[in-house]
Amino acid sequence: MPEITTEQSNQLELLATLGYDTAATKVAVAFIQNDPFKHRLFIQQYSRVYSETDIVARATKAVQESVEAITVLSEITAATE
Repeated sequence: MPEITTEQSNQLELLATLGYDTAATKVAVAFIQNDPFKHRLFIQQYSRVYSETDIVARATKAVQESVEAITVLSEITAATE
């Protein structure tokens, strides 16, 4: 049996984190696009979102929070160069 790839492992982690909700997983995968940093950031942000009870809304909010964090981190990086 072939071993699973890192990408597949990340997808399984994502699916489990999102309660096996495929609509929420689709939202997350569209944002992450197999980027390990975005994957880890999304997982962390998702665990911090309490304002939404619906899983898809929570995933969407986690994407928004992740995008904001990436913007801030990019600005910090650009300022230090």
